[in-house]
Amino acid sequence: MVVATVSDARMRSELARPLHRLCGRPMVRHVVDAVLMIGPRRFVAVVTPDDQAVAKELGGMPVDVGFVPSEMRQDSCAAVLAALATWTDDDLELDLDPDEDDVLVVPANVPLLSGETLRAMHRAHRRSDASATVLSADADGEVESGVWLVRRSLLAPALRRVDSSDVAAIGAVLRETGHDIDVFVAPFPEETWEVRDRADLARVEARLRRRINSRWLHRGVSMMDPQRTYIDSTVELHSDVSLYPGVVLEGATTIGSGTEIGPGCRLVDTRVGAHCRLDRTSGELATVGDHSRVGPYAVLEPGSEIPAATVTGPFYTAGPDTN
Repeated sequence: MVVATVSDARMRSELARPLHRLCGRPMVRHVVDAVLMIGPRRFVAVVTPDDQAVAKELGGMPVDVGFVPSEMRQDSCAAVLAALATWTDDDLELDLDPDEDDVLVVPANVPLLSGETLRAMHRAHRRSDASATVLSADADGEVESGVWLVRRSLLAPALRRVDSSDVAAIGAVLRETGHDIDVFVAPFPEETWEVRDRADLARVEARLRRRINSRWLHRGVSMMDPQRTYIDSTVELHSDVSLYPGVVLEGATTIGSGTEIGPGCRLVDTRVGAHCRLDRTSGELATVGDHSRVGPYAVLEPGSEIPAATVTGPFYTAGPDTN
């Protein structure tokens, strides 16, 4: 279950916080992917009625949408209660084990959270037989993430007794009534990082880009300077691709094997074939055929297609009418 937060003053934006993009995808998409990896039987994202953009973004995914009144947009307890109200008894067990009876609560602003960590947390929760488990960056539980696993029978009564709008307050209520609370330490502390403002957004994006670049380096892609190479999570690269400093690859861009993308290139939703060389080229919704050499300072406009084995020369401009 995701408690989806909405736009607020900290982001200084009309755009809902979960829709701010990280490495080419809205923040909420990263969180949803992590939760879906554990196979929940029912998944509810909670928004306010005036924030239809988040609900629309989740359309087509196996996620139901619940609502809380707009004036309760910062009340995560109300959001969880709203989600519980949408479920029947048969909906609440996790598919990992049909005998289990837990509810997972995840805020929408922890985009570095991984499905592997959620799986490990759930296994530890069941082994400990705790009433609730909270994800933390340290063993003392001082840095909590807002990610909770709670026994279903205890969750709603605890939420109704809290004197705070923060769902984390259920821990104190459960302890007061004699229930054990376990702490699961995240393998990587950054998995607990919350995005509250644009400074947080930049910090999380930098860490996510390091993950993406590391993954491609281990898959046979060369980078002259990974710290100055920007690859969206939606990009596809083949083996023996070489990326020079200042390269920006966005959207549904694909790069064929053996291709060299030189310094200063920015490609958006562009398909580049195998064994090409691009130098200081910008392209959007364009296609470059195999064994082509493009640039320097080339501009590929939307819809342009560079035939295979083409050498464009410098300051080349291509559009749909040049195909």
